[in-house]
Amino acid sequence: MKTIYFILLSACSSVAFSQTTITKSANDYLIGNTINSANVLGTPDNSSTGSGVTFNNSSLTSGTAVVASVATPSAVELTDFPGTTVKFDDGNGNSIFYKSSATQLEITGAGISGATLNFNADNAIFLKFPTAFSNTYNDTARGTFSNGTVSGLFKGTITTTADATGTLLLGGDTFGNILRIKTVQSYNLYQSTDTTYFFSIGTLTSTIYTYYDNVNRYPLFTTTTATIVVPILSINQTTNAAVRQVTPTLATGNANKNDFQVYPNPVKDQLFFAGDLGNYSQVKVYTLDGKLVKSGSISNQKLDLSNLSSGNYILELSSKTEKSKTIHIIKN
Repeated sequence: MKTIYFILLSACSSVAFSQTTITKSANDYLIGNTINSANVLGTPDNSSTGSGVTFNNSSLTSGTAVVASVATPSAVELTDFPGTTVKFDDGNGNSIFYKSSATQLEITGAGISGATLNFNADNAIFLKFPTAFSNTYNDTARGTFSNGTVSGLFKGTITTTADATGTLLLGGDTFGNILRIKTVQSYNLYQSTDTTYFFSIGTLTSTIYTYYDNVNRYPLFTTTTATIVVPILSINQTTNAAVRQVTPTLATGNANKNDFQVYPNPVKDQLFFAGDLGNYSQVKVYTLDGKLVKSGSISNQKLDLSNLSSGNYILELSSKTEKSKTIHIIKN
């Protein structure tokens, strides 16, 4: 055991075991999932780029609580957005429609802040499976738009880049193993009769940052800035939004990568276990250099860690019939 964790410590930083990679099995949208979230108050800082950086958003605070959900598209939505396999509602009245395949996640439609984009002419690739740090890819997109004031056609590009890794400071929480995905959509707008896309009447641009770790299925933190400009109608509107998971390890409907979860993480005193523990009944706590500092039973679904010093630890869960599992925790 000590040898194993010494190797881990040598190969990884003190707050991360392994670099996060976005995969279909771990990060695809699953119908029936719900994600406990909250709108974020304050101005997000997305300036850090590169490997091993710190995303310092510790000054942000949580606002109104929302529950995001993943559902099957209705018959009407399937007609409106052909090829859709899943519908994601963010809890704020916005919906994004996706077509999920073995290799990628494509946007087929979106209804955001009263505007509707329909990618019926050319879907936009939002994520490829797998995506790891420094990966980047571009795709074309085309369809129709409407925002209540103006409607017509759009055509442009979407660029996705896994541009940073490191540690996310979010409010009072700290998350390691972060992979940050930057998505930039840039579309020219055209009148509905301009099917040759000859004369642009405006632009629609958006930049989305999503922060993933290697424990939770969905992003821990998402920020969006979108701007629509149509000079002939004196439209120049910019909207900003940010949302975070409130208790990431408590996301329901198997929203986490693991069959069971521990929370809160980081933990101060009591660590709780949720989900299907199966036959796992014993737990050992190790420092990153492999020193055993605590052991006990998890039959009561909790573990008292109040006597441990602040730092990073490894939980090893074991049973008589199952292969041991390890989980990284941070003790405040």
